This record gives sequence, C-alpha cells and structure tokens, in this order.
Amino acid sequence: MLAAGWFTLAAAPARAVAQVADHQYSTADIQTGSRLYGAQCALCHGQNGDGVAGVNLSRQQFRRASSDDDIRSTITTGVPAAGMPPFRLQPAELDGLVAFIRSGFDRDATPFVVGDAGRGKAVYDGKGACATCHRVAGRGARAAPDLSDVGAIRQPSALQRSLLEPSRAMLPINRPVRIVTREGRTIRGRRINEDTATVQLVDDGERLVSLSKSDIREIELGTTSGMPSFAGTLTGEELADLLAYLLSLKGQ
Repeated sequence: MLAAGWFTLAAAPARAVAQVADHQYSTADIQTGSRLYGAQCALCHGQNGDGVAGVNLSRQQFRRASSDDDIRSTITTGVPAAGMPPFRLQPAELDGLVAFIRSGFDRDATPFVVGDAGRGKAVYDGKGACATCHRVAGRGARAAPDLSDVGAIRQPSALQRSLLEPSRAMLPINRPVRIVTREGRTIRGRRINEDTATVQLVDDGERLVSLSKSDIREIELGTTSGMPSFAGTLTGEELADLLAYLLSLKGQ
C-alpha cells in the first residue's frame, strides 16, 4: 500500500517534531492499524517498516511527512512519482495506520501524546533535572545513558514507558552493575561495554573503569533503575513536551 518514497523527511527540526503525534490514539486504534498495515502496506514497506531505502516507518524516519495530517494526506492523495496510488480509507482506518506508525509498530503500545519540543527542552533542563544524570551533545553528566541520539534509536512508546516506569522499561545494557574485584574492591556504576575478556563501566564518580574479567570475583546486575518515575512529578503536558524533545534528539 505505502509504496516506495511516500514518506520523505530526514531528521525533523524541533518545531516539526512538536507536531509529530498531534492526536492521541487508543490501543484499539493501534491494533487496527497493525492489522491494516500487515494486509496492505507490508508488501512494499516491509514488516518492520524499513523496506524502502532511506525510510524507516517504525523509527519515524520519513522524507515527506512530519505531522499526522501530513501522513493522512500522503495516504489519501498518494505519491504518483514514487509509484504510490491514492487510497480511499475510512477515517477509523486512517486513524489506525497513523497510530500504528506513531507507536513504533508496537501493537500493544500504550497511547501517547507528543507535545512541543521547545517547551520539552525547558522541562529537560529545569523541572526534570535530566542533565543531572544524562548527557546531550557533550553537555551534562555521564552517570546515565547519553541521550544525544535517543530519538533515532528508541520508539516513542518505549520512551514514554522510560519516563513513567523506568525500571520496567530499562534496557539490559543500562542495568546498574556492582562489581567486586579479587582484591575486595567494590565498584558500582553503569556498564557501557563487555566482551569475553573485559568489562567497561562508568562508575558512580563518572570515571571510566576497564577491568579484566580474570580480576573480577563477583558481578551483580541490578533490576531497579536509578532514574525516578516522572508519573507524579510532571504534568501530562510536561510529559508530552519532554517526550517531544527526546524524539527530536537524532544525533545530528
């Protein structure tokens, strides 16, 4: 259905990202879109949305669209030059397709709203105090993962879960680690790399530590994130704005 080249947006500027998910959708909308995408869109765009060169629908990497209405317009008017005809869909079907794309192809995603990226940066720097632990474009702390390209590598629904339920949404590589060396020294921090012979981490003092596994007596991976939940700290609008700012961080 969605033929080659129908979305043609690279990394969107902050103002465009603020418009990205300008409607709120339900889980039912997302699941409707999942079924419709699999039946009519996956042939050209692939099951993961990356079947067209330079476009990755599941990661919000478009060429032509930025807002929800842009996506609707592209579907309903088509892109003849790219071989995509117009499609006549019911409003609920359009809602479903847009919702599924915005969910990052997670059919069981919790509906989310993306607000204004400019206001979101203010939340990041101020009330959210995110730079206390995180780093963006060389600025901030190293205690937590670098967020410079988080908008390119994490889906909107996953980012929202990270803000609301950080321990449940924590990636394995981001689990806190406690290491006890054979000499009895205890090191706590964040693992950043590991191979068969060594492990590297940033310790609680933000120092890079590299250890040979032969020198390690014990490694314990934590299951609780050091990041607090923003569920009771930020308003719904502030959460939506912060999500918009994080999605705007593409590493460019």
